[in-house]
Amino acid sequence: MSIKSTISALVVAAGSLLLSNCASIEEMSGGGSRELPSYVAMETNSGRILYASNANIKRPIGMLSNVATGLMVLDWVKSRRVNMDTMLTVPETVIQWPRTNLLKLRPGDRISLRDALHSTIMWDDSACAATIARACGRDISPSDPDDAFLAQLNQMARTIGMSNTRFKGNNGAVVSYSCARDMALLGMYAIENPGFQSICSQRSYVATINGTRQQRITNSNSMLSSSGIDGVKAARSKSAGACLIASAKRASVKLYNPNLNKQSTYAQRLLVVVLGMPSSQKRYSLAAGLLRDGWGAWEDWQKTNDFKDHNKFIILPH
Repeated sequence: MSIKSTISALVVAAGSLLLSNCASIEEMSGGGSRELPSYVAMETNSGRILYASNANIKRPIGMLSNVATGLMVLDWVKSRRVNMDTMLTVPETVIQWPRTNLLKLRPGDRISLRDALHSTIMWDDSACAATIARACGRDISPSDPDDAFLAQLNQMARTIGMSNTRFKGNNGAVVSYSCARDMALLGMYAIENPGFQSICSQRSYVATINGTRQQRITNSNSMLSSSGIDGVKAARSKSAGACLIASAKRASVKLYNPNLNKQSTYAQRLLVVVLGMPSSQKRYSLAAGLLRDGWGAWEDWQKTNDFKDHNKFIILPH
């Protein structure tokens, strides 16, 4: 299903469709309603919203903003036919965020676009995100690359329907605000990009700095070890808490297609967004529950619907 045809479905999610075990969610998040997390669970190929709570509440997203930076750069790579082995020079701005400069880059260091993209997407890495954003932004406006990139980043958000999002910087160390609904749209955009999907599904990668120093990157999304989960990004920061966009797929199924008046083959993928959890483990526990109950709800919905009255969503065969 296209992102644009999913926007109206995600608006419905603001009505808060809670998990059956919502009492345990309150315990995990600390109790009060203000401390409750935001989440969305959806089947992406149909646009079916399975569970949602606080989906339009605006809150910090931390390093999940690196997803948008990575996607913006990948779009640039494709449109301008940029070689992924292009060597980039690390900008002076990286000294602003020493705690999230995970490859210990210094201004003037050299790193390939490929390696910097991997660290941006797989890790909570602000320095590599700033480096690839500067390279992309320089192609847009040599005199003001950072602001040019940021303007394009927010334009991309508007284009895919992220109406409650405003990026304040080109990396997650700069506090930006969004909501679970918008992060679901961003997650869909991410899994539709083969380059992004390839990177975010890798458990580890070795980056090379200055042609000699090597460092292994271990994906911060520990749910990748779970069956069927192939992305997208886990992130944690003081402002945003523990956050996650997770995607999981199952084998395709045959369902009735009213347009063709016969069965068609449909892909199956769940996308889960969790924002504002107090710890990494509780983030994963909530996401695992959403995926478990989400697949069950999706299976039940398939059994009781033949899509004849399915006028809110457009089911696309794959």
